[in-house]
Amino acid sequence: MVTRNKDVAMSFVIKTARTYDPDPAHSEQVTALALALFDGLRALHGYGPGERRRLEIAGRLHDIGWSRVASGKHHKLSRDLILELDIPGLDEEDRFLCALVARYHTKALPDESRHRGFASLDSHRRQLVEWLSGMLRVADGLDCSHAKAIGGLVCEVGGKTLTIHLEAAGDCRMEVERARQKQELLERKTGRRIEYRC
Repeated sequence: MVTRNKDVAMSFVIKTARTYDPDPAHSEQVTALALALFDGLRALHGYGPGERRRLEIAGRLHDIGWSRVASGKHHKLSRDLILELDIPGLDEEDRFLCALVARYHTKALPDESRHRGFASLDSHRRQLVEWLSGMLRVADGLDCSHAKAIGGLVCEVGGKTLTIHLEAAGDCRMEVERARQKQELLERKTGRRIEYRC
């Protein structure tokens, strides 16, 4: 029954992304890269299938705000749209967490002194939002061209460095540069300097 509910929820999320997201293939690619980061960093964050599921939902829906705006604050509109959705099998708390992760995929980092929604969470949930947002931000940067230049990735966790090995068919300098611009939160959470290898 639980599996069926998860399948129904993800079917709903996929259908919603394809309805509202102007480039659902990009969101699918970003989600795949974010989940690869999640799996590769499990020893550091310690989260399990439930948290991975939240990241998958946030990843698939992170750009649905573009359906309401041509530029600017699409990340906040994605949050608002997710909060309006009645995702089967997802309770209000989980929907709120997914909405915040999607909201923080770009622009400002989570900040409890400036963001009421983030501040309303307990410390455990704030940590979760930061981890998942950090992974989603880097994944989004790695598909900034929307061209699937990065086919996949593998994480190598060292004492002071996190090396992300990228599977790239061609030149991926633009994607790496964009990921670097968005990696601050993930560096903070992992406590390691991030490096990329193609």
